[in-house]
Amino acid sequence: MLVSSTLKTTIRRRYRFTAFLRALLLLGGVSWAVLATALNSPVLAQPPGVSAPSEQGPGPSAATSKADVDGGRVKDDQAMIEKTKAEMPEEIRKEAEAAYEKFQATHEELTTEMLELRKLHIRFNNDIDRSPQASKAFRAQQHKVWDVMQKQMKNAVEVFRLLPSPEAASYMVTMVQHNFDHDIYDLPTYEAAARLIDIGQNYRYLFLTAARAGVATGNFETSRKVYDALESDELEKVDLANQHFIDELEKQFNEEKERMEKIDRDALPQVLIKTTRGDVLIELYPGEAPSTVAHFIKLVKQGFYDGLDFSQVVSNMLALSGDPNGDGRGNSGQFLMDEHENENAHCALRGSLVMAKIPMGEGRFIENSASSQFAIFFLPVAGAKEQQTIFGRVIEGMDRISLLRRRDPSKSDEKKIQLPPDAIISAEVVREGPELPEPKYVDVAAELKKAQEAGLIKLKTPAE
Repeated sequence: MLVSSTLKTTIRRRYRFTAFLRALLLLGGVSWAVLATALNSPVLAQPPGVSAPSEQGPGPSAATSKADVDGGRVKDDQAMIEKTKAEMPEEIRKEAEAAYEKFQATHEELTTEMLELRKLHIRFNNDIDRSPQASKAFRAQQHKVWDVMQKQMKNAVEVFRLLPSPEAASYMVTMVQHNFDHDIYDLPTYEAAARLIDIGQNYRYLFLTAARAGVATGNFETSRKVYDALESDELEKVDLANQHFIDELEKQFNEEKERMEKIDRDALPQVLIKTTRGDVLIELYPGEAPSTVAHFIKLVKQGFYDGLDFSQVVSNMLALSGDPNGDGRGNSGQFLMDEHENENAHCALRGSLVMAKIPMGEGRFIENSASSQFAIFFLPVAGAKEQQTIFGRVIEGMDRISLLRRRDPSKSDEKKIQLPPDAIISAEVVREGPELPEPKYVDVAAELKKAQEAGLIKLKTPAE
């Protein structure tokens, strides 16, 4: 990926920023010069042993041997690795050796699992086995490969803290770009992006990833420094919003952290959502949104969400499901009283669940119009708690939500082939939590009339 011309004009400011990161990250005793030298090797265009992501996956001529899967990757300078370890104190050297062994072992595991994935795909693509069982096996193997890739990302970051490893750096570079493209802004992604910037990598997506992941994980000082190092025309819409609201986002993040520390999380209800991208575990907040949680759990137990599509998945924003019609207007037939003004109402962080309401435009919603549709945020949203009820958060599998196929109705292109959306396979309550009250419902027709009388909306008559 080439650096933009605008980006080059800010390189001096960026190198001042890397001095800040050097102090912030403390690279585990490995010198700046050693790491920068280690990265003079070329960087791969994909994670070692893994094909570049695509909707289609590997084709009929896909590799079927380990040599094909693993060929051409950047190799570490073992003499430099050994020299660096020899200069370390014994305790740190043992830590580095263990991290490096784990990284190498997981690489072999990833190569093996990727090879199996390609074999399954070839059998399906060549009409050798197109049975439902084959399709299910391929999807399960996809999930397995992704889990190993995520594990290797953590291993690569751990190695890079301690050793001058181009293999680890190569893996980090490509995974950060993949995560940037799929809204995966977790701690390993944050640290990988920040460390790569720290040793002089100047890709624009590294800066944007570090800033967004910093906002998502509570590393706001880094986000401020990154946004200060970039010109406004290098920032995307979400970055401009993050920069504008960063003080409020930091305040809400800290408030939410303090709030969760006071809650007995072992007593909170949990729902397991199985999706076409893998499993997602959700924690619910009955103390602060009892009616919404009771309604959501009721729908889950009724099987309401089973088989429903993720009808909207908008980059940098959210994933939306719960619409039985699939056109944005579906509901459960019951409408909830808002709870966003309850005491200790939660803030919207990455992974937070909010009950969707009927929009009026300009960021406003019809009061008390939430029903069955719910959204999961990819990034914190400062203003969400002012109008919508946040009733839970993803605690495992947020990367699965981030991988959902994008579907943005505002950017639909009829000339393009529309791939089918990802979906909820099933939803199940796996922990009940405390006894819940009956949900509080309202007459949505009355709410719509009230909004019309207030001049907020204009309702169409049958003649219109």
